[in-house]
Amino acid sequence: MITMWRDSPTWFSGALVALLLCAQALAAAGSAPAFRVVATRPAASAPAGELRPILSPEAARRGAVELIDRFVAHVQGWPDVEPAAKKAVAEGWKTHREEKEPQGFLTAALAIVSPMFRTALDAIEKEEYAIAEKVLGPLMTDKDGYVALHATAMLARALVEQDRTDEAEPLLAALVGREAELMEKTFLEAEVDFLAAYCQVSDLRYEEALASLQRFELQHPGAADKYRLPARQMLQELSVRRPEGLGDVSDLMTYASRRLAKGNAGQPVRDKQQRAVELLDKLIQDAEEQEKQQQQQQRAKGGKGGQGGKAEGTPVAPAGDSMLPSGEGGKGPLHRRATARPGEQWGQMRPEERQRILQSLRESFPSRYRQLVEQYYRQLAKEE
Repeated sequence: MITMWRDSPTWFSGALVALLLCAQALAAAGSAPAFRVVATRPAASAPAGELRPILSPEAARRGAVELIDRFVAHVQGWPDVEPAAKKAVAEGWKTHREEKEPQGFLTAALAIVSPMFRTALDAIEKEEYAIAEKVLGPLMTDKDGYVALHATAMLARALVEQDRTDEAEPLLAALVGREAELMEKTFLEAEVDFLAAYCQVSDLRYEEALASLQRFELQHPGAADKYRLPARQMLQELSVRRPEGLGDVSDLMTYASRRLAKGNAGQPVRDKQQRAVELLDKLIQDAEEQEKQQQQQQRAKGGKGGQGGKAEGTPVAPAGDSMLPSGEGGKGPLHRRATARPGEQWGQMRPEERQRILQSLRESFPSRYRQLVEQYYRQLAKEE
C-alpha cells in the first residue's frame, strides 16, 4: 500500500514519477505483471441538439456579409462612436465587402470603434497578458453587445493560451449560454464551443467533455480544421478511455504538475494529487491480489498433476476487466492502449508546436485588417 504525507505541494511530481518508474521496472523484470488492454466502454449517446448542415463556401460568405452589414449599420447609429471612426468603418467595409472571407473585418472594425479593444488586441499579440486582462475586464460588461461578447471571448482565449483553463471555463460557459446572440453578432460560436470542451478535458472532467465534444460535432460539422480536427482527436481519446486506470493516474499527475509549475497549489490541485495516490494505491493492491490468486491457482493445478494436459507456457484463461494477466511481465509500456489518453497528444507537444496551434486561434484578424486599423489610428494622430 502507498502511504505518503505532503509537507509541501512540490512532493507530488517527483514522488509519483518515482512510483511509476518503479512499477515499470518491476514489470520489465518480471516481478509484476503488465497491465493488459481491456474492452472499452462505448461512447455515450450524442446529446440532443440541432444537426446543422455544412454550408457551401458561397453560402457561408453571404452569411458573413449579412452579419457585418448589420454591424456597420449598428456603428452608424452608435452615439458613443467618434464620427471619424464611423467613417473609417463604412469606407473600410466598402473596400473589403467583396472579399472571399471577410469575417476578420469585424475584429478590425471593433478595434477602430473601441480604442480599449484595440489596446487589448495589441497586448495579446505581444503576449502581454496582464495588460490585456486589465483592459478586457471592464469591456466584458460594456453596454454594447458586440464589444462585450468579443471582449469576453478574447479574455477566455488568452487564459487558455496561458493554460489557465479553470479561469477561462466560467467565461466560456457564460458565452455558451448566449448562443443566439453569439450567432447574431459574432463569428465566435464554434471557437467558444471548442474552447469550452477543451477546458473540460484539461480539467479532467471527462464526461462533461465527451458530451460537449459530441455536441460540437453535431452543431459545427463545417467548422475550421483548427477546431474540428483536435475536437475529433479528443473525442476519439475520450471514447476509448479506461476509467480509473493508470492513464487516469498520469492525467492527474500531469494536471497537478502543470498547476504547481505555475504556483497554483489550491484545493483543486491537492484534490487531484490525493486522487492520483488513491488510484495508484488501488491499482497496486489489485495487482498484488491478482498475483496471489494466480499463484494459488498454479499451485492447485500443480498438486493435481501439472498443467492438466496443456503445453508448457500456455496462459491461463483471461481475467475480468479489472484483473491482471498471468505470466511474465512485458518490456513495453505499463499500460498499453490503441490511442492516446484525453489531451495527451496536446500535453506532450513541444512548446513551440503547442504555441503554433494556439497562435492559429488568432487568424481571425489577418494582416490586411490590422493594416486598416493602424491606418485609421495614424490618420487620427495626424489630425490631432
